Amino acid sequence: MENNLIHEQFNEDVKLMKKIKILLISFFFITMIDIFMFVSFQQHPLFIFKLNRSVENISAYGSYQLISYILLSTIFLFFLAYILLLKTYISQKNKEELDYELINKRYNFFDFFTVIPAFFFIMMVINGLFFSLAVVDGESMAPTYCTSDVVLINYLSEVDREDIIVFDKNDTLYIKRVIALPGDTLVVDSRGVIVNGELKENFYGDFVYHGVIEEGFYFVLGDNRTNSLDSRDERVGLVKKDELIGVVIFDLTDKECQVN
Repeated sequence: MENNLIHEQFNEDVKLMKKIKILLISFFFITMIDIFMFVSFQQHPLFIFKLNRSVENISAYGSYQLISYILLSTIFLFFLAYILLLKTYISQKNKEELDYELINKRYNFFDFFTVIPAFFFIMMVINGLFFSLAVVDGESMAPTYCTSDVVLINYLSEVDREDIIVFDKNDTLYIKRVIALPGDTLVVDSRGVIVNGELKENFYGDFVYHGVIEEGFYFVLGDNRTNSLDSRDERVGLVKKDELIGVVIFDLTDKECQVN
């Protein structure tokens, strides 16, 4: 009878240690995938966990930096829990009698954080490949958007005339409205802005343009025409397709502001 109890206890010990081993191995590979994605998306200007971001850029990080810090803190706690459980497994696997109190304590601590890698993975996929929040900085898109307005950007949306886009020009992010697409005939002169023979607006400044927009380029303007750095300025010029980050698809602030 006693031998049977010892045998059953031994089997339970083996099952427990095997369970912990499988858990450790599984989350090791999940964590490696997360780290790979984290490093890969560092080049994306609107990646929420970007380490070397510029405060001059429009981005969600100005207002959501605290959120990213909190999430990174939970990742640190997950790693801590993982290391403690791994240490416990190594120290207990060859013992004849397991310290169940220690194992359960470390296992429960780790189990509490097991959702973190999956959550982190989902966030990185969504933010790195599909959508991002951004906080507008500046008045160039007034009255449509002003400083601190929050917008949702879709990286995969097709660009059309009058769409508002976010693009990266010389490591600076801009938000502007698309006026002319590749292949469009654009005229900007004393008559106003004319696209493919159609008068779009009567606004006129010092800028003059006559020509066809090259393939792979967009002509953009800020809605606040008198206070916008856009395609009229040689520092921005025509926007290349590979400089495009995404199209604004939703305004989370939903308010108009005054044009200065």
